Amino acid sequence: MLTFDNSPPIYWFIGYALAAFVVFSAFFRPISTRIYIISAILLLIFMRLPVIVFNRELNPDESQMLSHAITLFKDPVYWRSVDGTTIGPLDNYLLVIPRLLGFQINYTSGRAMGLICAGGALLMLFYSLKNWFGASVARKILLVPLLFLAFTQEIDFVHYSSEQLPVLLLSICVWLLSRATQSLGNERTNLYLLGLAAGAIPFAKLQAVPQALVLAAAGLWIGYQCFKAKKDFKPILFLLLGGLTFPVLTLICTLVFNVFSDLIYFYILGNVIYAGGKGFLEIPGQFLRIFKLTPDFQVFTLALIAPIFIAFYQMFRRPNVGKTNLIVPVTILLLLFSSIYAVTKSGNDFIHYLNFCIIPWTLMAGYGLSRVEKWAVAFPAIILLWFVSNDAYHFVKERRLNAFDSVNARTLAQSPVVSALKKYSKTDDYMAVWGWQCAYYVEAQLLQATAENHSERSIFLHPMQEKYKSRYLSDIERTKPAIVLDAVGKNSMWVQNKKAQGIESYPALFQYIRSNYKFIGDFDDTRLYVRNDRL
Repeated sequence: MLTFDNSPPIYWFIGYALAAFVVFSAFFRPISTRIYIISAILLLIFMRLPVIVFNRELNPDESQMLSHAITLFKDPVYWRSVDGTTIGPLDNYLLVIPRLLGFQINYTSGRAMGLICAGGALLMLFYSLKNWFGASVARKILLVPLLFLAFTQEIDFVHYSSEQLPVLLLSICVWLLSRATQSLGNERTNLYLLGLAAGAIPFAKLQAVPQALVLAAAGLWIGYQCFKAKKDFKPILFLLLGGLTFPVLTLICTLVFNVFSDLIYFYILGNVIYAGGKGFLEIPGQFLRIFKLTPDFQVFTLALIAPIFIAFYQMFRRPNVGKTNLIVPVTILLLLFSSIYAVTKSGNDFIHYLNFCIIPWTLMAGYGLSRVEKWAVAFPAIILLWFVSNDAYHFVKERRLNAFDSVNARTLAQSPVVSALKKYSKTDDYMAVWGWQCAYYVEAQLLQATAENHSERSIFLHPMQEKYKSRYLSDIERTKPAIVLDAVGKNSMWVQNKKAQGIESYPALFQYIRSNYKFIGDFDDTRLYVRNDRL
């Protein structure tokens, strides 16, 4: 496997040379669209390799989802073995695919799946732009999100996040909608698949539902126009059938495996409690706070700002479309506003939420590009100049180009407590971690003993706390984990008060641990308990 130190200048030079070719191919018409697309995807893969081979946690969400995938490979019933809280089932099942192909589930395999999602989303975005605005506009405006995603080293855009699969599904919806609006292919098939993809989105990320609803409503409008013109109700029927397919199949599965109540309580109601965003009037301020945290996304927005403003002008002052195509600008506009709502709804300042804005920003810019197409080279030039100058500055000042030094970091790390527990554990053992440190599951490659692999919702006061605590204890009694860790302390996210939040704070759980486990020791502020029959 490749290894990258913190300053691989030849590699970076090749990356920028490839980027220059991609930019050239976008504007040089004799180069075919196929060559352009292949070189664009190659650039994205090439520049993402350093972070992919860096087999360390970049964001706690990565460990949370990887732990779920490790568990789902052995017990694939979601909401029984795994509860991703705000993260939907599909995000976690996706990470099982590398294990099915014979690879270990780790940070490298997770980011590889994220890269596939990012590449697929860009591909669908290109063909959507092509269908609506022509190949010339599509080739030119796609450069901006491509260069952004290829060269950014901001952690929130390169780690495997729960937004990447929903963004791919949204991009598929946009592509199918673009085909339907341009009468490309079979209308019923396009609308059924649009409904199918939109109906799957709530099971990837509830946060993406507003955008999915916009796209589904646009599909419904197209079906209505077909009914008006041809008295044919089947396009609407196919869209509705597509939209119901995934939810109905999920409902059947939850009833068969007796986890329907878990779906309602822990996914629907639990997320309602979590989504405690501020009022509607607070949305601009909340979005601005997140926006200020990410220089790369600021430059991405700056590179698109001129055609975006022109698009707004055309939409509100000089619409240049007929009534039949009015659905395109209206949908793009609603997608943009719904993406801002999705980013701000939870009330948390998480940069990776901005992944939801990449497609709407680019679509809006594509709509306005035709008025300034002769200046189009300036837009990718802005973002490329930013990355070149930023990299040059860090190379001269710190001799650093790569933020993800994978020397001695291609394999999983071993925290002190993980090294200690290995003498007591076996393959496919269950392990419970009280607190929030999901990296232990990934490092140990052990199954999570509780549906939630962190206990934050059992520790903090909220209306459903007792229900979460009850499930946590019943899960441990069901799985009888070989290992129990009390991670509350310096290594635990959000829960670090040992006296108030440690495992003793839940007396019924602590009594069960005392009766069935032996305390082995404290390893780097994490307490290790081993089941009695393993000693």
